[in-house]
Amino acid sequence: MTRPSDATRSGGGSNPSSSAPSAPSSRQPLPGPPLGGPVGGPFRPPGPRFAPPPPPRRRLTGAQGSRLGLYALVIIVLGAAAGLAVTLLLPTQYAARTLIEYNVSVENASDFLRTDRNLTSQTVLLTSRAVLGPVADANNVSADDLAKRVSATLLNANSVNSEIIQVDVLSTDRATGVKLGGAIATQYLTVVKANSPANYIQTQLDDARRQLASATAANLPTLQSRVATLQGQLDTENITGNRASIVVPAYSVAAPAYPNPVLAAATGALCGIVVAGLVVIALSRRWTRS
Repeated sequence: MTRPSDATRSGGGSNPSSSAPSAPSSRQPLPGPPLGGPVGGPFRPPGPRFAPPPPPRRRLTGAQGSRLGLYALVIIVLGAAAGLAVTLLLPTQYAARTLIEYNVSVENASDFLRTDRNLTSQTVLLTSRAVLGPVADANNVSADDLAKRVSATLLNANSVNSEIIQVDVLSTDRATGVKLGGAIATQYLTVVKANSPANYIQTQLDDARRQLASATAANLPTLQSRVATLQGQLDTENITGNRASIVVPAYSVAAPAYPNPVLAAATGALCGIVVAGLVVIALSRRWTRS
């Protein structure tokens, strides 16, 4: 039996070119992305992706550099002059200075922390109302105004606080400042003495002596012993206790304390440097622009 050929099985032996045309396909090709942009993104026309770099700036000429330097110098000089002019408008104040020594007791001298606290407390006392209040009332001055013009500082010796306290009082009149400085030092000594252990012992001793003057024979030995004991304590306190004294009376410092012409001129020159820098930067950018 003869096997049919492949051509007979596929088409009955007819010519492929004469066969009926096939049906068109239902799948259509997808549209491509728009020109110059990604899929789904905004349309971008073709062209360079980045902007061109700006043209290079011109360099300053020698004449322009000299002009900038001259402008900066003039501005700095004007700033210093303005600072000096301000000092002429402000009232001149003079400092009256007093030096007070505060000796710490022998038993506390070895304790540096306690010694420092004692000395610091004295500077606070010097500027407190207990000292400045009576002085202000006696001189018809406001206590708050006097407190703003008074300063008390510890003088340092070899980076260690000494026992010397410097008291400065500012005033537009030298004589008034010296008067206030002396009154503050005197009132300070009065307050220190009134709050000292020696003053308390003295009060107890005076009271014991009054009782001894009117004592009966039965109480006489007891009161005599008490008087002797208090007198011994008072002598010991006077020798070893804390003591305050005026080392240098109030005097007027020769140079004015405020305003300081040198500081004012330096401040004005510093402000002039800042302004000159801004002006130089602005002019140099303008002159080198293409």
